Amino acid sequence: MKIKYLTGFVIAMLFTLYAGVYAAEVRNSEIVHFWIAIPAGNITKPITIYGAGPPIRMAPLIIDLDERGILKKLIQPNVEAISTHWIYNVGRKPLKIGLKLINANIPIEWEVKANWPYDASKHIFLEPIPPGGRIPNLSIDWYFIIPDYLMNEKVIYDGGLLVYDANSGESLTFIPIKIVRGLLSSGGGSCCG
Repeated sequence: MKIKYLTGFVIAMLFTLYAGVYAAEVRNSEIVHFWIAIPAGNITKPITIYGAGPPIRMAPLIIDLDERGILKKLIQPNVEAISTHWIYNVGRKPLKIGLKLINANIPIEWEVKANWPYDASKHIFLEPIPPGGRIPNLSIDWYFIIPDYLMNEKVIYDGGLLVYDANSGESLTFIPIKIVRGLLSSGGGSCCG
């Protein structure tokens, strides 16, 4: 009878340990999610903006491929993705916005879904976001397709996401984005602040 309980206890402990390792590994394989506030200017360091909805934390995105998990390295080593579900207008006037990835020197696929009119060819939302408002049911994923010849470079992508006023062309928010190899483990920053 004691062997039965001991076996059950050992199996439960192994399952718990496995679940913890698996959860940590999946976390390292996921898409990097971030929030956007407009207008917020050039995001050079982690900040928190208050004024519309929940506090909005923003920071430059630095993704180190060497810090990704084993699953990511095995299943999709040449694809890195970032995503947002949140664009809030913290300003005082309605803003019709466009999105642009700066320094897009590698192929990048856009996947945009929202309950808001959107021009996929120009990456512009066709209706203004009211002050204090947001784009409802938003999901934007950017897939960076990394060519094999760049996989061993220290800096693979060094650009950013520009959110601009689609009527005037004025910059509203710029979030720097870097995809690197081995820089974080040698004393760099984090992906999301």
